[in-house]
Amino acid sequence: MDRLTAFFSGQLSPRGRLLMVAATLAILPSIVLPTWTISLRAPQYPDGLELRIYPNTVAGDVREVNLLNHYIGMHEIEPDEFPEFRFIPFFILRFFGFALITALAARMPLAVLGWMDFVLFGVVMLYTMQHWLFEYGHNLSPDAPLNIEPFTPSLIGPTSVGQFSVSSWPASGAVLMGVAGLIGPIIALYEWRRMRGGTAAT
Repeated sequence: MDRLTAFFSGQLSPRGRLLMVAATLAILPSIVLPTWTISLRAPQYPDGLELRIYPNTVAGDVREVNLLNHYIGMHEIEPDEFPEFRFIPFFILRFFGFALITALAARMPLAVLGWMDFVLFGVVMLYTMQHWLFEYGHNLSPDAPLNIEPFTPSLIGPTSVGQFSVSSWPASGAVLMGVAGLIGPIIALYEWRRMRGGTAAT
């Protein structure tokens, strides 16, 4: 117990601090990079359509996708209707600032607290995206030209909906955020092994 207490209240080694700096460098670009991409193929669009979801908006072939959504009775995609877009950039900047402060202060409690907060944010965002997909696939207009059964597009991977094929994948912003999240356990493992080995802070 004493060793565990010492670990969670200890200092980060110089190498641990460098890893924290790497996490900050991974987090910051994600504020301007696409977080998720949704690709759609349909007979009307043999070359496919693509939506790029950013931390603050949806870009890409929004108009064309909305035309298809009308065809099958799905609600139009309106970025202004998503309140999440107003606070996600703030949270990303917050995580960047917290990681930078942790790297400068070199305190393990800050690293643990920041990582737990970061992971919680990621889980909430994934749940939110899945909820979006569920709502869009189930709240279908009965007056649509083409009636289809309610469906839930996959958050990750392909989904077939009648004549349509939809693929959803993490984009570069999500990958960088994932890398930043993985750095936390790497730091913890390194610092734990260093403490157990009784080595100097390197």
